[in-house]
Order: sequence, then C-alpha cells, then structure tokens
Amino acid sequence: MSRDAVFNKWCLDSGIEAKAEVRTTPKSVAGRGVFAVEDISQDDIVISIPYHLVLTQDNGDRYFPNIATRLAAVRQEEKQSRIRRVLNKIRGKHQHNLRRDDYWQAELTTYALSALESEHPWSTWVEQWQREDPYQTLIDESSWRSDDNATIKALSDFAAIAPSIPEYKVNAAVGIRLAEMNEYTSKYEGKVPHSESMYSILTSRAVGLSDSVTACIPMHDMINHSFEPNLGFTFYDGNFELVALRDITCDEELFLKYTDVTNTAGEWDEDKAAWLLVQWGISSVDH
Repeated sequence: MSRDAVFNKWCLDSGIEAKAEVRTTPKSVAGRGVFAVEDISQDDIVISIPYHLVLTQDNGDRYFPNIATRLAAVRQEEKQSRIRRVLNKIRGKHQHNLRRDDYWQAELTTYALSALESEHPWSTWVEQWQREDPYQTLIDESSWRSDDNATIKALSDFAAIAPSIPEYKVNAAVGIRLAEMNEYTSKYEGKVPHSESMYSILTSRAVGLSDSVTACIPMHDMINHSFEPNLGFTFYDGNFELVALRDITCDEELFLKYTDVTNTAGEWDEDKAAWLLVQWGISSVDH
C-alpha cells in the first residue's frame, strides 16, 4: 500500500471518523494534504479524533510508564540547573511557576521516539511525519554547530522563500530555535530516546490546546495552513472535532489557520511572519 493508504487505513482502524483522507498530489498546496471525500455542509463534523489517540504528555505517561519515570528525573535535574535558572530569568519565569507543559517539546519527542522503538500503535502515524524546509535541512545535516556556512545557507534559502521579511528577524527566530535545540540535547541525550530531527519535526506539528496542554493530533497534523481556512477546531465529549466553516465540495483540500501574522491594527507583522516562516516554512508575503 502507498503511504497515504497506510495512514488512512490506520485512522479508520483506530477509530478516527473522517469525511476526508490524506493524499499526495500536485493539487495540494504542499504536495500532500487532506481532501474531502464527499460534499460537506457548513457546520458538519468533518473529522473526529478520540482523545486517547492524541499524543499528549498525559497519554505518553500512561502508555510508557517507564519512560515517564525517566522523564520525571530529567525534569527534576533541569529545574535545579543553572542554565534553566538563567533562561527562566530571561523569559520572566520563576522555578515555582514552571508547569509540566514547559517541557512539552522534549517529552512529546521522547514519546514519539518510544512509540517507534516499541511498535506502539502511534508508530504507524509517527512514521508518516515529515518536514521539508531550510530549518529542517539544517537540523538533519547536523552541521550547524561546527559550520556557520550551514546556517548562512539556511537563512539564504529562507530569504528566497520570503524576501520581504528582514533577514535579521529570520536570523533571530532561527537563533532562538537553535538555542532551544542545544538545551534539549544537553539535557536529554543519553537519558531518554533522543533525536534532534524528530524534535524539530514534532515542534512544527504540535498545537496548543490550552495554556497548560500541547499535543500532536493525528489527521489534524496532516492538514495544511491557509489564512482562509475551511475548518474550525473544537473539543467535545472526549473527541477533537474539525468542523466545516462553510460548504466544502468533494475533492476540495481542507485547511486550518495555524496562526495570524497581523498586529492589533490589522497590519502585516514582520515578527509574526518571521516566526511563521521558521516554525512551518510558510511564507506569508501574499497575505
């Protein structure tokens, strides 16, 4: 079976109800996306995902208790570390105010890797993950720590995607991401399953559900971004639901709005645009 067929079957077998499927096709804005398989009316539930299928820290703890114990030990070490204290001071956080969600990137990465290593049901989904943009290339090649030219090339490639965003702002966004990557590796490598490439990919697929919960959601994470989305997102009765914001025709691509790139005055915001570019490899020039 094709990768798309494998994933669509996994969704069906796992209990995800969908009037849509993943397709790899030139018709998708990103080469791969989620498409309606029937005509859909406004306010219809297009996709429904049970909570137990979602990659959260709580679900990870439940499915991988031994890994959860090791992560708890790392959290305790990190709370006491000098680097963490300095970073938290810069970020305006205090140790007693740290929440479990402050560790979501590293911990969800660990659970995704654990799923692959143990052939957990999540593994079929995680194997589908991919990211293709200058930042991911920079991380995958693992040369950025020793070769400044690798970072320079990534910035040049980003400039080609979105030339109207000042390079220094893209550079700052990349710098923040690389600093986070350094911190991740220094704290977690050798203690739990670890991968910088997976950390980068997962970060681009996650969604904040509340101020205290971040997650990766199957099928939801396959949907591409648009500033004019046709889907909304909600949680009801134990399921995450993607709801049609308007009538959708069969074979139409489905879209979510990842984030906004305007300020309070409704004007294009360079800082937000730079973050969108580095976080997801998406240009907002035409917005």
